[in-house]
Amino acid sequence: MLKDILVHLKVGDDIVDNASDYAVSLAAALDAHLTGVAGSFEIDVPQIYTEAFSTDFIETQRIEARRLAAEAITRFQNAARSLSLNVDVATIDGTIGGIAEQVGVLARLYDITVVSQPDPDRMGSDEVVAESVLFDSGRALLLVPLNQQKPFAAKRILVAWDGSRTAARAVAEARGLIAKADLVEAVIVKTSRGKARELDGADIAEHLSRIGKSVELRRLETGTGERVVDVLLKEVAARDIDLVVMGGYGHSRLREFVLGGVTRDVLERMTVPVLMAH
Repeated sequence: MLKDILVHLKVGDDIVDNASDYAVSLAAALDAHLTGVAGSFEIDVPQIYTEAFSTDFIETQRIEARRLAAEAITRFQNAARSLSLNVDVATIDGTIGGIAEQVGVLARLYDITVVSQPDPDRMGSDEVVAESVLFDSGRALLLVPLNQQKPFAAKRILVAWDGSRTAARAVAEARGLIAKADLVEAVIVKTSRGKARELDGADIAEHLSRIGKSVELRRLETGTGERVVDVLLKEVAARDIDLVVMGGYGHSRLREFVLGGVTRDVLERMTVPVLMAH
């Protein structure tokens, strides 16, 4: 069961941190402990260019970063207070990459970490933090869409099942939520490049039935010009899904993360919160 939750707070002026608000509602609904972590971002200046930046300039940027982190924490605490929720907070100093790595390590001590969907129109740390949590923590990642308005709900859950190890890990991490859902739908999407041994889905439906959960099994196919994410998003809208559970595929190469195609597509186009595990 999810009883200890970490949320990565967005920092910056004039931002709306829907992931933070969602995490607060999640902790309140599950009677869980919640910790918010904000990054105080330092300029990553290569050593050969150090002389081009004055000490005063670097210190001014450091002070500004700490101000933004402090404001993010205050917003988070106010949101928690509105639901009479006691929370812990932490600030991490470093470059974007360094902070992402630290959050990934910190996430190992929590049942799940909540991170916002990256904003393509605004530079930020959400994508690298999400990747670090997904691949480095060994725990679940819960991604929240930028436009998420509804508080946490998991009455209607879609499990994107492909029989992979990562999908199995995601189902295991979401087990407590699945057990309490009103609707659990297992979806298998067949593509034109299907594997030689196609999954029929009966295996995952049988497995979930053993935790007392009846599963609706849906076998769908991609149409002409469609990708897996297109099929999943149509199903999410048609069935009024609250939460998607899926494996997060990718690998690390020279300390940089390379996401798989479906994982990348979902990260960019998600319309409801997505619980991922690797």
